[in-house]
Amino acid sequence: MPAPLSSDSYAELVAAISDQDAVAIKSLLASGEFILINVQSPEDEDDEDAIGALTAELEDQEVLVVFSSEEHAGIFVTAQSDMFDEDEEVQGFMVEGDLLMDYLPEEFGLLLNPESDDVQLIPADLADELRDEDEAAE
Repeated sequence: MPAPLSSDSYAELVAAISDQDAVAIKSLLASGEFILINVQSPEDEDDEDAIGALTAELEDQEVLVVFSSEEHAGIFVTAQSDMFDEDEEVQGFMVEGDLLMDYLPEEFGLLLNPESDDVQLIPADLADELRDEDEAAE
């Protein structure tokens, strides 16, 4: 059963991202759990089944914001508190790494651990390779 990535596994993931090694990245992502953030406004309460994940634009591309631990998610929410309205509820939810690509819209990259020293970007073209790995396995 997956668990949050250890610091050693995260270091391996950083190296794989640096090398743009899609096979290693896919394997490391699949071995862990990740936290996505959902921001819910009071007017969204009618649709409790709909959960969206936080996205951002970085370097002219859309990215899904992902965290390797609750600690990293907490650091981000605290650092970016002005980004959220007072009446919005910020929630984190766990996603197994092998399902992470299911939440990733096409042509999106992954931004891991923003607002930390461990921040990593998996650009959209590399994320597409990860998605292609998924499709080839099916």
